[in-house]
Amino acid sequence: MSQTADRYAKALFELTQEQQSLDAAQDALTQIKGLIQDLDDFRHFLDNPLLSYDERSDVIKALFEGKVPELVFKFLLFVAYKNRLPILKDIAESFDKLYLISTNQLRAYVTTALPIENEEQIFINERLRNKFQHNILTHWDTDLSLIGGFRIFVEGKIYDYSFKNQLNHFFQHST
Repeated sequence: MSQTADRYAKALFELTQEQQSLDAAQDALTQIKGLIQDLDDFRHFLDNPLLSYDERSDVIKALFEGKVPELVFKFLLFVAYKNRLPILKDIAESFDKLYLISTNQLRAYVTTALPIENEEQIFINERLRNKFQHNILTHWDTDLSLIGGFRIFVEGKIYDYSFKNQLNHFFQHST
């Protein structure tokens, strides 16, 4: 992440806190980040240096006016005016980090070999909450190649309790 993206995110974060619209801004930026990740055309639009401010603002108005909080909409126009649309994803990610810190939350990505029941998800969430002393926002996924067990990614670390990892470890140390 760039320092520029961090500065823009911090400015928006402070404004949304003042206006008590932090959650709404977080939701809007999460949706925008999803658009950036999922839509090639939107990514190309953000990265296109040949568009004038008027062209960029017309697209932003068409996509977001009345669909995101007014402060976020004005922020998007400001970012376009400053020619910072190429770092919009970084701004959204930096904002997300500030939001998680302010709300005492962490994101955890749990991958299991097979789908698990709700009770097991609750059990894992409770263990993660106790270990990290934060509320946990868990994203669940399945990957049959794990064979069994699970893998957790949180705070930049991977905790791998999969059979696949245990087998790899066994074969590496048995020769």
